[in-house]
Amino acid sequence: MVEQLPLKQFVVGSNPTEPSIKIFLKGGKLKRIIWISTSLTLMVLLLVLSLPFDAKAGFKQLLSLENNGEQNHFIMIQYKAASKICTITTNDQVNQFVWTGWKMRSGITDYYINYNTIPANISRDTVKTVFDMSFSNIQGAGGGVLFHYAGETSKSVASNDDVNTLFFATLTPKVVAVTYVWLDNNNLMTNVDTVFNSQHSWANTGYNGENDCSGAKGYYDLRNVATHEFGHWIGLGDMYHNEAKDLTMYGYANIGELKKDNLGLGDITGVRSVWP
Repeated sequence: MVEQLPLKQFVVGSNPTEPSIKIFLKGGKLKRIIWISTSLTLMVLLLVLSLPFDAKAGFKQLLSLENNGEQNHFIMIQYKAASKICTITTNDQVNQFVWTGWKMRSGITDYYINYNTIPANISRDTVKTVFDMSFSNIQGAGGGVLFHYAGETSKSVASNDDVNTLFFATLTPKVVAVTYVWLDNNNLMTNVDTVFNSQHSWANTGYNGENDCSGAKGYYDLRNVATHEFGHWIGLGDMYHNEAKDLTMYGYANIGELKKDNLGLGDITGVRSVWP
């Protein structure tokens, strides 16, 4: 039986008919109160209740977004797991997924990579190959081609500019990666950027379907994290409950973890359900 879980979100805005930021919350619990002015430049005042991450760093990258008065913005956060112990897969056949409410446009979506931001220990070719493999994981479940590598870019700030970009930048320490999505009024994606936290150490280890936790010691695995993030590109949301811990769209990542390279049953069902 397929179970589409309800999306946990907190919608803010001065007028419900105007554009707003939608912040997706861990476990549906209110973690932030945000006041937003929906002028051309978005002004954000953060009042902390019980933040799941360090409020002293990363907010410029996480919450400072431009609003052109027409489109909604979404921020999807993959957190650093509280436990430092990666666990092997026990049940990736949980048939659950979360749909964010948006979809990709039909046709091919181009993406770009800012190689100037990648870690020094990973080559350009490796980064390109890893991202291609991660996109292929998503495409393989849907049965078609959606993503196309379009080249290099110097873009280093998430922005709604029709240049879908993958890059590394400094984020708050408890965040592993963030995907920003912009939509039109029909909830179709118009722009998406994914940012990997350069404060963490990154590596790439081949996954054979069994070495779930055999990644480089002390490193986050790039393909493991990227595959999760690219699920957001097509409209899948994070799941934070323990039953989903072996699925790719589980919202926590662990050091040395590789198991998200392969989609679980709920991930596959979700991809096929939201396929454009």
